[in-house]
Amino acid sequence: MSNKPSHPKNFVYPENTAGSKAAMSHAPRVKPVKKPAKRKILKAKKNNYLKFTDVPRSFREKIGYELADYSVALGYAEDAKATKFEIFGSGVLVRKGNRFGVLTAHHCVHKLRLGSFDSDTLFLVLKRCHRVVLPPIILVKHALAIPKANKEPDLAFIEILPSPQLGSIRAIASFWPLDETHFNISKGFVGIEKPFTVIGFPGAYHQTNIEGNTTHKIIKHTAFFYAIGQDSIRERDGWDYIEANNRYGGKNELPKSFEGVSGGPVWGLQISRDETNGELSLKTFSLIGIAFLQIRISKQELRVRAHFIKSIYDLAWRSLG
Repeated sequence: MSNKPSHPKNFVYPENTAGSKAAMSHAPRVKPVKKPAKRKILKAKKNNYLKFTDVPRSFREKIGYELADYSVALGYAEDAKATKFEIFGSGVLVRKGNRFGVLTAHHCVHKLRLGSFDSDTLFLVLKRCHRVVLPPIILVKHALAIPKANKEPDLAFIEILPSPQLGSIRAIASFWPLDETHFNISKGFVGIEKPFTVIGFPGAYHQTNIEGNTTHKIIKHTAFFYAIGQDSIRERDGWDYIEANNRYGGKNELPKSFEGVSGGPVWGLQISRDETNGELSLKTFSLIGIAFLQIRISKQELRVRAHFIKSIYDLAWRSLG
């Protein structure tokens, strides 16, 4: 599986996604291509979808900015007003039936005490610098998959009960529905060279600035782009996984560690080109995974493992009925 990161730029999330050949910046308009290159790669056999290698960086940045509607950075505070807090992971806003909440990796939230007045305070950082403090009494933590010795499976759902805070989040951001069957999702987004992106808030890009009694946290919403390879998708004990391969060296400025991306969403993409004016468009996209583990293969190679389609649409929810 190939990686096409975009160079991280100095933008503060959530005004924009940061990205490099891996991060998002303020998305410039994509100029129509008057005469698309006449390459075999552009001639899809049965549809007009493009392969990942045809998609310019500017358009990838635009995609990451659009997907920020669903992303959240997870924060923890010891006081109810969340005046002093730490960012500890990533997540994605989802809806399953009538339940609304954050789907993330279990290891990101397993120490959180939720459900009573004297529990921990959780806050979410949404797009455009919106921060929502969630009192523990309106939260229910569901351990969908508790990691074993091999660190998998690893999923959790933080349910947000009906409340003014839930209403505020729904007014600002979007919740991805998980009620479709995993079979239908797979039809459109599984296949060799199909593009996908892993999104999160790498700790390597976090900054803390203190001015008097005020502490500023600077974090970057970062999108890393890949294409599905021959060995990308695997299944173990009924759980399915997808891996994103990162190769270091050359000009790609990947973070040394993907710590902080755990719990972040993996999105499948379908991108098409207009045959008349060459203009690109994101035909459709779908949540296809949740990142939870980084595996260092060598100094030049690091893989990010994520739960895949069947796990997040079906298997993980069976314990909830």
